Amino acid sequence: MANLTKFSEGDGKGKGIAEIYAAAAQKIGPDDVKKIADYTDLPVIVKGIESPEDALYAIGAGASGVYVSNHGGRQLNGGPASFDVLEDVAKAVNGRVPIIFDSGVRRGSDAFKALASGADLVAMGRPVIYGLALGGAQGVQSVFEHLGDELKITMQLAGTKTIADVKKTHLLNIQY
Repeated sequence: MANLTKFSEGDGKGKGIAEIYAAAAQKIGPDDVKKIADYTDLPVIVKGIESPEDALYAIGAGASGVYVSNHGGRQLNGGPASFDVLEDVAKAVNGRVPIIFDSGVRRGSDAFKALASGADLVAMGRPVIYGLALGGAQGVQSVFEHLGDELKITMQLAGTKTIADVKKTHLLNIQY
């Protein structure tokens, strides 16, 4: 039976998963963001922001936007949930650049909560992938329509008419 934690390099010697991750580790810092921002006229958006400090570093280095995401929790086991840091990141950013949010958005009410917590744009991964797998382009369209309908219902129930109204909504942090 093959050892699934080893991968061949072509020389017959395998590497462990930890070695593969270490070799692929991206050590991107503010200097790299600045270099990219200086190089291109395109907006530079830094994904993987999980703290107000990182957001401020990114903006200071020339980022045109920050993307609050823990990459589905796959990058750092035990790291904070993206939603738990979103409000603090939004306060630190204070409208200077757009904030994109993803991680765990499965319903229109999730999008509502993200917008109310400071996101300017909500990205959705898995529901869209599932729609694509199940129904191709029509499946993706159906997912977006369904999530849009759920968002509209949540907005109506919350007494908000526009996204600007949603962004002014204060969420209560109720622990049961």
